[in-house]
Amino acid sequence: MSENLTLKDGDITKLFFKFAIPSIFGMLVVSLEMMIDGIFLGRNVGALGLAAVNLSMPLINFLLSIGLMICVGGGVITSIYSGRKKYNKAKETTTLTLILLFLVLEVLSIFILFNLDFFIKILGTNEEIYPYVKAYLMPMMIGAFFYSSPIFTETFVKIYEKPNWVFISGFTCLSTNVLFDYLFIVKFNLGMTGGAVATLTACAAGFLVLLPQLHFKKLRKNLNIYLQDIKNIFYNGSSEMLSLVASTTAMYLLNRTLMREIGVLGVSALTIVFYINQTLNIVLYGLSQALQPLVSYNLGAKNLIKIKAVLKISLISGGVIGIIVYIISHIVGKDIIDIFSKGNEDLINIALIALFYMSFAYLISFLNIISTSFLTAIEKPLESVIVSMGRSIVFIVIPLFTLPKIIGPIGIWLSIPIAESLCLLVSFVLMKRAKNYLHNVIK
Repeated sequence: MSENLTLKDGDITKLFFKFAIPSIFGMLVVSLEMMIDGIFLGRNVGALGLAAVNLSMPLINFLLSIGLMICVGGGVITSIYSGRKKYNKAKETTTLTLILLFLVLEVLSIFILFNLDFFIKILGTNEEIYPYVKAYLMPMMIGAFFYSSPIFTETFVKIYEKPNWVFISGFTCLSTNVLFDYLFIVKFNLGMTGGAVATLTACAAGFLVLLPQLHFKKLRKNLNIYLQDIKNIFYNGSSEMLSLVASTTAMYLLNRTLMREIGVLGVSALTIVFYINQTLNIVLYGLSQALQPLVSYNLGAKNLIKIKAVLKISLISGGVIGIIVYIISHIVGKDIIDIFSKGNEDLINIALIALFYMSFAYLISFLNIISTSFLTAIEKPLESVIVSMGRSIVFIVIPLFTLPKIIGPIGIWLSIPIAESLCLLVSFVLMKRAKNYLHNVIK
């Protein structure tokens, strides 16, 4: 990383969007890949295919959360080393992060594969949907590293100031995914297995196209000198991992509640609405990916003015995006749902009700998401975890388990905007404390 991250104050907005736009594009591509998978599976496999993907996601996202922890933690440490002008250490940390990502995910995926039937049953499947879930999960577990690998390359390519390469990675992922979804699902009729293999192939292609743009340095033979870095990688990335674990737990609880209250159609409807939710959340995470290296770098460089400027731009951008997605979801929501449902009127009606109530969260969630990333970037992972756990588990459990008994299925859909609203109070308190912390650290 060069001196470009210490541009004069007037250029901080330009610098932020230089990082943010490729990040948002890259994350939007991930969202589009998920939606394309859903379209192919929904129209060729049906409601069972959509439900199987959603039931599988808690386990897939668990491994993804581990990958996210390692990549974000490694990215924070690398950015801080760069801010301190320790460029060789930054390159070594890049190498260390990739090695950790591969080893940890391979060990976990092998363990899961040997106990796959056990995990599938825990996910809440019944006899009807069990084979669909297994057909999807088997290749996804085998290819766990490749599924997470674009997080690594897209995180570090921005740290090494080549954010525009994310466009190339995104185009590669998207085009590869469309091609192989068509071949495996439509032409070869491989169903759920074909959808999973297409996704993994696209992720691997996106990873490989960016890999040559990163800067690596061979690790020294005495690996003990990296123990503190490893500890810091896991520590600083733990909040991002727990954020995804928390949201995964929420998805698991929602799936179980929907299977009990509505059945497979309820889970299918949630899958469709989650595709729309993911579009917003992924854009917000794209903003967060731009925020993190800039804030971490300027923390290392002790530049409080720029840290505040980046946070302000992030919050304004996130608010505008949340409002836009909320409006669009109400204007063209039915048209989007029709793409996935293949004329299933019952599924369409349930999904429309779910979207109406869940969309209120779009007006709030940006504050909580940006707060978690900012707290991580200033090496406050515990506070970041508190926000994540609040919005995804603590504040969602009470309405999810009580409202359906009072007002029926609508209570399920309302649980998410209620959780975001309650968590907003926690975010406000912790961000105020973070402000005081920064003033004490940067003098």
